[in-house]
Amino acid sequence: MNKVMKDIRFIPLKYLGTCVSDLDGTLLPHNGEISAGNLAMLEELRQSGICRVLATGRSLFSLQKVIPPDAPFDYVIFATGAGIMDWQSKELIYSQNLNERQILLASKVLDELKLDYMIHKEVPDTHIMHYKAFGENPDFLDRVGIYREFATELDPSARPSWISATQFLAIVPEQRQEVYPLLQKRLAPLTTIRTTSPLDFSSLWIEIFAPGVNKGDGLLRLLTMLGLSLQQTMVIGNDYNDLHMLEICSNAFVTANAPDDLKAQFRAVASCAEDGFRQAAELWIQALQPDLNK
Repeated sequence: MNKVMKDIRFIPLKYLGTCVSDLDGTLLPHNGEISAGNLAMLEELRQSGICRVLATGRSLFSLQKVIPPDAPFDYVIFATGAGIMDWQSKELIYSQNLNERQILLASKVLDELKLDYMIHKEVPDTHIMHYKAFGENPDFLDRVGIYREFATELDPSARPSWISATQFLAIVPEQRQEVYPLLQKRLAPLTTIRTTSPLDFSSLWIEIFAPGVNKGDGLLRLLTMLGLSLQQTMVIGNDYNDLHMLEICSNAFVTANAPDDLKAQFRAVASCAEDGFRQAAELWIQALQPDLNK
């Protein structure tokens, strides 16, 4: 399961379209659960022949802590696109990891900038990590605490020894958030993705992946497998790590709890707490209705 699957295979299933949703802040409120209304909509989508896809930044380990194995999804794009799973069979159908050269580049740049970071083991064991801290960073320490039994601190003078890893995660306090464009430039062509901390809601989390790893490219890979197009797809998200998939899809929605610049760019619906997912799906199904009735 650790092998990178480069060949796109075709999955011979018949769907009329694809509904893709982010999890945290879109379907799942903070410290909450998917609402009855949103669960009902997911079932309605199934009955209408729509493929239900969850696209999350969470690892499989983290995801399985907040949704049950029988959660009503057909496929899950996880670790921001580093892996894709057939949720019904629990089969890993795609994965892409950082190689040794890319790991050395990222660790060198992060060390030079003295950014606190974690490096996560390759898919599917992405909950196992090494970490390095350069100073007082409460949000960083909180996340290390969450993964305490799977986390090993790196010697301050050492570089990560793994030859394969899913990602780096740098956690940046508010006063240093201008470092993001610098990281993008220095780490190219690696993928660097920013998102707001789901723990303190103010720190900047910067994820570093292999080239081509993001939710948008993950979605395109899955659509190719399913034999579907973006024109048959809707997406909904609430933060910057959803941007790649929002930008490529003409049927793109964001919840009311998204940052203002995302709400200015994409169609806004109700907040996560007010079943924004259900509202977006209803609007999309109405537009898709002629095809569903054929």
